[in-house]
Order: sequence, then C-alpha cells, then structure tokens
Amino acid sequence: MRKIGSFFNTLIYAASFIVLVVSFSIAIPLLWRGFYYLHIDLFDITGATGKTKDELIMSFNELMDSLIFYKPFSEGVFDYSESGMNHFLDCRILFTIDLLALPISFIIFFVYSILIKFNFIKVYRIRGFSSLFFASFVPIILLGALGVYAVIDVNSAYAFFHAVLFPGKDNWVFNPNTDPIINALPEEFFLNCGLLIFCVMFIILFCVIAFNIVRKVKQNSIIKYARQDLKRRGVN
Repeated sequence: MRKIGSFFNTLIYAASFIVLVVSFSIAIPLLWRGFYYLHIDLFDITGATGKTKDELIMSFNELMDSLIFYKPFSEGVFDYSESGMNHFLDCRILFTIDLLALPISFIIFFVYSILIKFNFIKVYRIRGFSSLFFASFVPIILLGALGVYAVIDVNSAYAFFHAVLFPGKDNWVFNPNTDPIINALPEEFFLNCGLLIFCVMFIILFCVIAFNIVRKVKQNSIIKYARQDLKRRGVN
C-alpha cells in the first residue's frame, strides 16, 4: 500500500511540475502584450495594414481583453466575420484553460514540495535523481519531436497543430478580405511566440536537469571521499 502511495505521490508531483512549467511558458506571450508591440515596427505591420501604431496597439489590446478578461468581443479598428470571431472565441477557451492550469498546478506543486521537504510524504528517487529530473525530459522530447516535424514540413506541422487544438474546424484559416486583422498578426509573430515559449520552457527544464546532475556529482564526491577516509583509517 505504501508503494502505491509513493507512486501516486510521485505521479502527481511530476505531473504538476510539467503542467506548471508548460502553462507558465505559454502564459508569458499571452500576458506580455509588449511582445506584440515590438513586432509592429520589426515587421512593418503599419505598412501591411494601413493602420497607425496606436491603432494596432489599441486593436490588439481590445482583442486580448476579449480573450483573457471576457470583455465584449472586439478587434478594435478591424472588421471581422462571424467565422473569424468564432475562431478567436475557440482560442479564448484554450487561453482560459492555460491560465487556470497555471495557478492550480502551482498550488499542487507547492503543497507537495512542502510535504516532501518535511517528510510527510515520500516520492520515488531513481539512482539519486529526483522525479523532476525525469519529468523534465517529457516536454523536451515532445517539443523536440514537434520541432523536427516542423523542420521536415512546416505547413503540415502547422495544419496538424491546429487540427489537434481545433478538431473538426477550419475557421482558423483567415480570409484577409473578411478578417483583415490577420494582416496585423503575421506568421512571424506566432513563430516568435512559439520560440519564446520554447526558450522559457527549455531554460527552466535545463536548470532542473543541471541542478540534479550537479547534486548527484557532489553526493558521489562526498561518498567517495568518505570511503577513502575510512580506508585510510583502516575501517572496513
């Protein structure tokens, strides 16, 4: 029974860590609106849309307020079709899931960390490595596979990504004539959002992996020194 409890605790601890890292990484481009503002000049979005920078910022803010804070739907100075609006409302569901998963996973991970720290519960360690060490490889492997897929065929990967997130729907394909806001949201912006998410996630996971490796090396050094010391003293 104790082994089952330890396995369950390990699973919840590791899963909450993965969800926390992923949801936190995704939340950054969702909440950091300045990231979009940087792209306005970078990709000459004013030239592509015929709108001023202030109009683009206002439109983006109104759209994100609709998607994040559930304010009445608006795309600012841009007209939109019902299909385009419905796609953004589908996005709102995904954004809400992520922004709910972030605090919930943080609370679970924090509580488990405290309980583990003070030995109220036990989690598995494999050859001296924390369960978080192994959990860190899960999103890295998945992201790596997605990255390889994108390198081989970026258009197919893009379609697959949307098919998974929006099953049975094709309203994510925007017509610039009916949904001109797509000109204000170039593919390069979404690519950079993905890169930002990947970089944040990779940095966090790399730090966890590196920390575990360094700790393991130190532990081995201490054990090796203790054995050598005992040997010098003639203790078997």
